[in-house]
Amino acid sequence: MKILFFSSYFYPYTSGLTTYPWKILNHLSKAHQITVLTFNHQKNKLKNLKIKNLKLKIIYLPYLFRLSKGFISPQSFFYFLKEVKNANLVFFNQPNVEGLPLMILAKIFKKKTLSLLHCFLETNKKNLLDYLIIKLANKVVELQLLLSDKVIAYTKNYLENFSIYQKIKNKVFFTLPPIKKLKVDKKFYQKLKKKKKGVWIGFSGRIASEKGIEYLINAFKNYTLHATRCTLVFAGPYGKDVSGENDYYQKIKNLLEKEKINHLFLGNLSEKRLGAFYKLIDVLVLPSVNSTEAFGMVQAEAMLLGTPVVAKDLPGVKVPISLTKMGIIVEPKNELKLAKSISEILKNRKKYTNKNLIKNAEKIFNIKNVYQFYDNLVYQTNPNSTEAVKKRLAQKPKYE
Repeated sequence: MKILFFSSYFYPYTSGLTTYPWKILNHLSKAHQITVLTFNHQKNKLKNLKIKNLKLKIIYLPYLFRLSKGFISPQSFFYFLKEVKNANLVFFNQPNVEGLPLMILAKIFKKKTLSLLHCFLETNKKNLLDYLIIKLANKVVELQLLLSDKVIAYTKNYLENFSIYQKIKNKVFFTLPPIKKLKVDKKFYQKLKKKKKGVWIGFSGRIASEKGIEYLINAFKNYTLHATRCTLVFAGPYGKDVSGENDYYQKIKNLLEKEKINHLFLGNLSEKRLGAFYKLIDVLVLPSVNSTEAFGMVQAEAMLLGTPVVAKDLPGVKVPISLTKMGIIVEPKNELKLAKSISEILKNRKKYTNKNLIKNAEKIFNIKNVYQFYDNLVYQTNPNSTEAVKKRLAQKPKYE
């Protein structure tokens, strides 16, 4: 089949919004021809990229200017029109605002449509303009979900907290994200090991305001974690490499230096180096504060390598620990309980990570099951698919 995929952000931009579909599209491209339409967040110019050994073509669209984290691009309509005519299936990466014209065109040309919903948008900024932009963006996302033939979401635990769920629940399918056990770069592991003194508490992901890193720093500052010779180690893009979040990174950097907290920024890591990071840290912490975080795939990556997790009690985010028991769930913004939970895991590590727990996590986060889900989903949209495939997809998911 010819699949047209749209996402406001895509490779090489790094976030859960991009790494999830990157894995799925690479898998699907073994059997299908895939074209990705996205925006070049680094350089504003038209660019085509063909991925070697895969039927995957990426078209980076130009735009007039950026508004918040979005792209204003009237010219994208002509690329949408050209590509949608040739597609059998149009696949949308949500949330996005820019893809609404493509969704309308797909409906006009009677193309099958899928939407992969990662999360709804939320902001910690308190100015009126930012609030209105987020409110409008979520309404556009909801409209696209209503227009989609099928919607894919991570967990029912997350989606049922939004009123739109009642309107679309008959066409929603749930599947856990595609997560594989990362290999470990042995040289990088040894390099980090030489730097390690005392306990390493890790954070993996973009340095962005919804991640709530200031609460983790305050937990360090106020609740004696300094006494255990802890170092905060960050793996993931930061500063200008994260759209719209450079000011937040500077705030975090200044706070770390002001409070004289031992810290290390490793930047964006390859998969094997990220594996080395997970293997070496003593505990991973997700101090997220709002619904922009809907699962936290880094939790599962850490668990598969034997590292326990402290995560916030947010819809979707609490699911990995609930399923695996490899960590502690803490209410958002509670710095005292965050510090106590980190200390609890450090003192009783075997309770939260052992061979049996890791083996169970491997069964839960089996990437082959996710790939099979998408194979079934795509084949179901094909008019030549068998009834057996359609019935298999209609079965209830094991984990919601």
